[in-house]
Amino acid sequence: MSKNFFRSCIIMLTILLTAGTSPAATKYEFLTGILTVRGIDWSNSPEAAYDDAAGFLLRTGYVSDTVGKLDAPVTRRDALRWCIECLGMTFEAGLLTDYPTGFEDENTLTEFERGCLVIASHMNPQIFTLSDFGDRKFSGNTKLDIDEARKILQRLAGASRNFTLDIIRNPLRGLRVHIHREGVPTGIPEWRFFADGIKTRAAADYFKASLSNEGVEVSIANVNGTYSVRSQKLDDYDTVRRLETIARARGLTTRVLPSMSNPNTRILPRFWVMLEIDPSYFRISPIASYLGPTELSTLSSIYSENNVQAAINAGYFGIIKGGKGYPIGALRVNGRNFSLPYDMRGCLAWNDNDEALFAVANATEEADYWPEMTNIIQAGPLIINEGASAGEDENFSGGLISARHPRSAVGLNAQGSWVFIAVDGRNGMHSSGATISEMAEILRGQGMMYALNLDGGGSTEIMIDGKIWNIPSDGFERRISYALGAVPR
Repeated sequence: MSKNFFRSCIIMLTILLTAGTSPAATKYEFLTGILTVRGIDWSNSPEAAYDDAAGFLLRTGYVSDTVGKLDAPVTRRDALRWCIECLGMTFEAGLLTDYPTGFEDENTLTEFERGCLVIASHMNPQIFTLSDFGDRKFSGNTKLDIDEARKILQRLAGASRNFTLDIIRNPLRGLRVHIHREGVPTGIPEWRFFADGIKTRAAADYFKASLSNEGVEVSIANVNGTYSVRSQKLDDYDTVRRLETIARARGLTTRVLPSMSNPNTRILPRFWVMLEIDPSYFRISPIASYLGPTELSTLSSIYSENNVQAAINAGYFGIIKGGKGYPIGALRVNGRNFSLPYDMRGCLAWNDNDEALFAVANATEEADYWPEMTNIIQAGPLIINEGASAGEDENFSGGLISARHPRSAVGLNAQGSWVFIAVDGRNGMHSSGATISEMAEILRGQGMMYALNLDGGGSTEIMIDGKIWNIPSDGFERRISYALGAVPR
């Protein structure tokens, strides 16, 4: 253990045990307290040799702010942002900016701070509650005294051990959205920086050379017809901020993805969003680009080209020369067959009479398979059958079945409603993904009677009311062959 680590513990104990000796807690004291109560042991990290706890927290990107003078008083809005960020819930805060907080002065907060306050006051255990404030005002500029800082850090300690967030939203009549997050990141993150949208290889080489002069080595890849550069793993988030500034000055779009292992496998972050679709108001339909399922398109493009209010990526697909694609397995749309079934893989078939079938296709015996069904998609494996785990791997690889990945699924619940669900993954700060058995556990817990696993990984994406409600694991939308959409009746 380093001297700096022990020093951070002593500072934290001072905050927790001392009351009334200081009119206000400083940013340094509060940031040090965050790192300590989060239980992140940084004593063996390279930064421990020359950083204090507060500096380490800022350098790792657990807290994204550039905080100014560390000896300045910490405010309530500072504490709010830092607590939510260090729990790895930056995305969720951005997703919930328009959700009511219940505080009368919520309009004095930034959009991101409002999202943070929604999380802090709705998570279990809560960090801030309305009952903390008799006047129902958050008063974000209030300077924290030692007592309030201690209370917030004690609650953060509880959330670091075990917490859940469940929020239900009804963006449109007939659509019910359930947002769920559990667990926290426990490792020390590293980061990969990407700059996208470089038009020529020569421009990419020039940009690579300019970053090399900044001391950062990058590689070049061709992505969807343009070039992208990717950094090596970076352990200093200040470098990430600097690279973003350089790239954006050149008109490039940027992505930053965490790369981290989780030393505490008992606590894994997991995020999923589930959409329940009332069949009285919506029917579901396979949807694709107006050029058809051979034209690979992003989900947002497919969404905009069809009369839908929600969509999720659907079946597997292959890619051929020229950026074209083709669906793998059965695809029938309004009675028209686009692709024949793949033998012994899970399918969903349905028609406009609200009849549906979740089954495994036997392509060798069924030349005219399920003629009464006007729509069919195929992916697999089946996850839930009659309320229980289906339990068959359908000859998929062990990596697809047993490893944690981003997942998408479509199902029917006990009330007869269609369900789309997306589980994020490959992101150690946000969500670790799920195995097929873990996906079955999630779906059974949400009352699913039948469910089919869809294409996942970088394809996993869900859109509701014109907005993307999850994080695609590549950091951008992958182009896909077709999707499932909720069409207003």
